Amino acid sequence: MHRFVGKAALRNNSTKIMNFCPEKSGRWTTCALMSLRIMKLIVLILTSIGIVQASATGYAQKVTLSMEKTPLSQVFKEIRKQTGYDFFYTDDMLNTSKPVTIHVKDLELPAVLNKCLVNQPLAYSIENNIILIHAKPITSEPAPPRMVTGMVMDEHNNYLPGVTIKVKGDLQRVTLTNEKGSFTIIIPDEKAVLQFSSVGFVSREVPVTGSTGPLKVVLRADIGDLDQVQVIAYGSTTKRFNTGDVTTITAKDIAKNPVNNVLEALQGKIPGLFIQQVTGQPGGAFSLRLRNAANFSSTAPPPLIVVDGVTYPGAKLPMETNTLYGTGNFLQGGNGLNFLNPNDIESISVLKDADATSLYGAEGAYGVVLITTKKAKPGPATLNVNVYDGVSMLGQHVKPMHTAQYLMLRREALKNDGSTVGDGDPDLNGTYPLDRDNDYQKEMLGSLAQTANLNVTYGGGTQTTSYMVSGSLRKTGNIQIHKGSMVDGSMHFSINTNTKDNKFSYAVSGSYLSNVNDMVPIDFSSVAVFTPPNAPSPFLPDGSVNWDSPNNAVAADINRTYRNVTNNLLGNTNLSYRPFKHVALRINLGYSNINGQQLMGYPTTAMPPTKVDAAANTYSSFHHFQTRNVTLEPYAEYNNNFWQKGEFSFKVGGKLDNNLSTVDEISGKGFPSDALLSNPSVATTVSTVYRQTPYRDIGMYAIMKYIWDQKYIINLNGRRDGSTRFGPGKKFGTFGSVAAAWIFSEEPFIKYNLLFLSYGKLRASTGIIGGDAVGDFAYLSKYVAGSGTYSGKTTLSPGSLANPDLSWEHNRNTEVGLELGFFKDRVHVEGNYYRNIASNQLISIPLSTVTGFGGFPVNTDAVIRTSGWEMSVGTNNIRKKNFSWTTRFNMSIPTSKLVKLPTYRNLGINYVLDKPVTGIKVFNYAGVNPETGYFSYINAKGEKADYQAMELSDADKTQFIDLAPKYYGGIENTFTYKRLSLDFSFVFTKRTAMNGLAQNGFAVGYAGLNGPTYWLDRWQKPGDITDVPRMSATIMNLINFSQVYVNSSGAYSDATYARLQNASIRYSFASTVVSKLHVKELSMYVQAQNLFTISNLGGLDPENLSLSVIPPMRVITAGLNVSF
Repeated sequence: MHRFVGKAALRNNSTKIMNFCPEKSGRWTTCALMSLRIMKLIVLILTSIGIVQASATGYAQKVTLSMEKTPLSQVFKEIRKQTGYDFFYTDDMLNTSKPVTIHVKDLELPAVLNKCLVNQPLAYSIENNIILIHAKPITSEPAPPRMVTGMVMDEHNNYLPGVTIKVKGDLQRVTLTNEKGSFTIIIPDEKAVLQFSSVGFVSREVPVTGSTGPLKVVLRADIGDLDQVQVIAYGSTTKRFNTGDVTTITAKDIAKNPVNNVLEALQGKIPGLFIQQVTGQPGGAFSLRLRNAANFSSTAPPPLIVVDGVTYPGAKLPMETNTLYGTGNFLQGGNGLNFLNPNDIESISVLKDADATSLYGAEGAYGVVLITTKKAKPGPATLNVNVYDGVSMLGQHVKPMHTAQYLMLRREALKNDGSTVGDGDPDLNGTYPLDRDNDYQKEMLGSLAQTANLNVTYGGGTQTTSYMVSGSLRKTGNIQIHKGSMVDGSMHFSINTNTKDNKFSYAVSGSYLSNVNDMVPIDFSSVAVFTPPNAPSPFLPDGSVNWDSPNNAVAADINRTYRNVTNNLLGNTNLSYRPFKHVALRINLGYSNINGQQLMGYPTTAMPPTKVDAAANTYSSFHHFQTRNVTLEPYAEYNNNFWQKGEFSFKVGGKLDNNLSTVDEISGKGFPSDALLSNPSVATTVSTVYRQTPYRDIGMYAIMKYIWDQKYIINLNGRRDGSTRFGPGKKFGTFGSVAAAWIFSEEPFIKYNLLFLSYGKLRASTGIIGGDAVGDFAYLSKYVAGSGTYSGKTTLSPGSLANPDLSWEHNRNTEVGLELGFFKDRVHVEGNYYRNIASNQLISIPLSTVTGFGGFPVNTDAVIRTSGWEMSVGTNNIRKKNFSWTTRFNMSIPTSKLVKLPTYRNLGINYVLDKPVTGIKVFNYAGVNPETGYFSYINAKGEKADYQAMELSDADKTQFIDLAPKYYGGIENTFTYKRLSLDFSFVFTKRTAMNGLAQNGFAVGYAGLNGPTYWLDRWQKPGDITDVPRMSATIMNLINFSQVYVNSSGAYSDATYARLQNASIRYSFASTVVSKLHVKELSMYVQAQNLFTISNLGGLDPENLSLSVIPPMRVITAGLNVSF
């Protein structure tokens, strides 16, 4: 007979089963063990179908008994009443037991059970809050498990929910603290050691030996981030035991920035990662480069973006890059991370060296950015609402000349040329009012645009099942004269479930975002800066179009129609099973899909009323794009402790990435009505374009890591990688890395003598990573459809030449790093030196135009060497009870050099031996001739003369200018006083870039061209020393300026700058106020982005470096965060 003593329906009933253990069998112990297995199976079945609801929640775990010679079954019933724990046993077992005499008061349950079973032939175990009674085996048994309870708090006695607690060396015994910081965990014996870890706090190990009551564990804030959890390839670790170079940014850092794209929040925060905002317009493109990637392309591949294990498009999307009739789309392809809500991100880890990136194969050849979204956590149901509202405005202003200054320079130009005012000078001949003084920059770019965000999160759960769902609405206005906006809504969810023994776990998460942008994608920056200040406005006082204005093209652009709807679906499923104590089997399946529809129209209202056949010139296009990726990652891991001091882990797995990019476009010209522009198929002339680009990457990998005595670490990675970008026999390559670290501060001769040194680690890594940065199917000849037909069929023409011998690039990365902590980690310093040798580079070499092809893809013998230094410093300057001040600083100094250049191949004029591949060759600028006022140059022979007096060719480009940053970084300070906190961060960059004088595209003094006020410092008479030439409106001067000067060293200037990138002030209300309002937490804040910039570029923004592109926005918001 088996008996179940508990609150289920089977209480006090007996269930007959086959009698496996007859008393005369002679195998009582064996059968008892068989019976125990059967009981466990029954419990598992009952639990899984919901019959047994084993929960001790709300019951006491201390027992008081006073019984004399009482049957054991009655004792069990009394314990059940007091604790809620259920009992499972057979009648045969209790028949062999003895009556119990016991007198205890407020004694813990395991101790009571031990007393009850003293000198009894029985033992017990606790599983799923059910106490299983079984016969003692003949052999000696280990000590019974023990239940340990306790509480985890921070240094200020605040409860810490969500802290991970696990038994060291046992993967199955893991739990989390609840909302009050409490926890309960079963330990195998008294020698167990509990490990406590949580993001933002220093991990601790607490031995259980000798403890009698509940544990009280205090975690201190992780000032030096040494024990911060870092997400790495196929797992996680801490900075303390990481052999690779990884930098992690958390949600707390991201939340300080009122940004639409998380890349803005990363600027200046991560050593080695250079982020440049290409345009400040919402939804625009970003440039992302890690450590001056060793690549010949001026647009080297960005780092691989991985979101929750799913490969994600982090570069430009296949959007329509033109609007209509060749007008550039200011979104410039956008960026995939524009469509991932920053509020949904938990952490971002940037992987840099070979040890950290080699497991991602070719995709990770240029670095890896791992993004982890917020996941469900156990605890009571909590509702959080975060809302802010504010404005965005032009971040950097160019100071243009007013009318009097402009007209003075124009008249001077005509005088210098010996010309007089004519019909081609409307700004001087009275066509434009001479007394009009308009600030077109303010009129076209001076609007205050609303920026608002609402984010709502709801979540909670138990130790075994937790959930979280969030939704967000966001609106960003337009600072340009066209009053469109960008609005998006998003939803994110996460569900985690696991068995109580943590053998099986399942997690699913997903995000969906829909973005609607109806801002006409035309940048009016150049018009705003260069339009003469006395030119008529493009609009009449009543707001209608002034078709007589030279700027009526602006009005026409504003009347165009545009609508871009982009959707992003992201999903991830993770399954984990631990069949044995030290073994785990996992599989990760991910899916991402970014797709968009762009509708652009050119209606009759965008044409002058006098336009003949306006309807015949109407035009529209519908552009649909999609980037889809499916990622499958199965792997197994083994973890165990060897020889007491050794920790060994081994992983083996595979990865499949299946990417498909498609573009489908239909355009039409000539519509009977503007109302039909949304359907290009009804136009008089219709054309279509379709492109499909598949790409697959498959790999198998193995990872082995060993830690000895918490001091010596070695990590080995290997990967077999395959790519569809190479032909038969070339598709696969084998790559790998080796890394080691020595935590020398744990050596006794250092630990007990250099007391100021609290932490010291020396690490090194080296490895080879393959690259496939070449066009898809470059090993095949490709054909493109022609616009004409032959015999009624579409024609095809060769599009590219095939090279079936293309093979993998080789990137040999080596790095040495030193990490130091001083004064109990109040000061943390890290320095890294890296060196990358890139060979067998993939490049398209130029071909003669007579071949009909522009280039031919090859593996070149050229070798590029990149190297650099990176440093980061974190200090806790002041740490008092009510006041603290912390500082974080980082700086990167990258260099690159072309160390081998084959002479038998023409790679282009800008590739020079022993020079960086990120530079250009230019003419040698000799300044403005003080006698003539013209630009002068020095040719290859060393001869100096004005351009008018000598001819220049590419052979005279003797100067080399590196356009890559010389150094860059950031500094962040955080001040807290009681419940008030202040954060502000600066970014800085040292670089050379094209100056504003060269960016106007025309000669100074040319008709219809205004400019910055520094043009006033021009050459006026012989003997003047200046960089601004004489005013002139001649064609020769225009050619000199646009073709020679902009390709000379004079067109480039020092673009060094420092910017207050972010400032945030937050106040958290006291608990007395919060309780009166019946909420859990309440805080209010003010945040600002791009407050001011220090540079010498005369109004030109030093980040995107263009007078024709909107600079990064200045954003100021105020918000409220409340939790219920």
